[in-house]
Amino acid sequence: MTKDWVVAALLRIYPAAWRREYGVELTGILLGRPLGPREIADVAWNGVWQRTRTAEPSSVLGLASMLLMLTGFVVPGGSYSGAWKALLRPSWRMFPTVNVTFMASEFYVLLLVVCGCWTYLRNGGKVTQSGLAAMRMSVIAGIPIMLIAVLLMSGFLDMAFLDARGVATIRPSALAILIAPLSRLPEAWIWGSIGGQLGKWIVRQRQTSGLPATRP
Repeated sequence: MTKDWVVAALLRIYPAAWRREYGVELTGILLGRPLGPREIADVAWNGVWQRTRTAEPSSVLGLASMLLMLTGFVVPGGSYSGAWKALLRPSWRMFPTVNVTFMASEFYVLLLVVCGCWTYLRNGGKVTQSGLAAMRMSVIAGIPIMLIAVLLMSGFLDMAFLDARGVATIRPSALAILIAPLSRLPEAWIWGSIGGQLGKWIVRQRQTSGLPATRP
């Protein structure tokens, strides 16, 4: 029963489409042979690879953006105020009152365009779907920020923006932090749609050159 449970858990790592096609065959192979740590690690790694290979561009780039933001939060020399500055900063506009530093960068705009272009090259469809993919990417990337807002609302966390002298000047509300990544969703849709238009142009150029229009 333990082996059946291990095999079932290993199979869950693989994408659903892959399991439908090869799941029965892999289950028979795994149940018919000894399973040691090396075999389990090999099967699990292949499952992770299949997940990565078939993942949507919005998921891949959203998770990558999330990791980049968290890296920026952890890296700044152990400075608590420097860490917050790397992740969030006050905005002097009426809305939103807090900016997510990484999402306000030109590099993030480039990632949104890449997401839209990659989505169109992979799935085709309408350019608006590329915009929606960029919005999904932004939602995934903004999960750590929204988690901070939830911790603030629950009282488990307190934060303030500090000036050059290290004096707390602004204490942002949890709602302002929660809204910060969500307020950029319309902008993400625009940049993703631009990427979709770029992907559409690439497809047309490939068709003119006699190359495959989309990725396999």
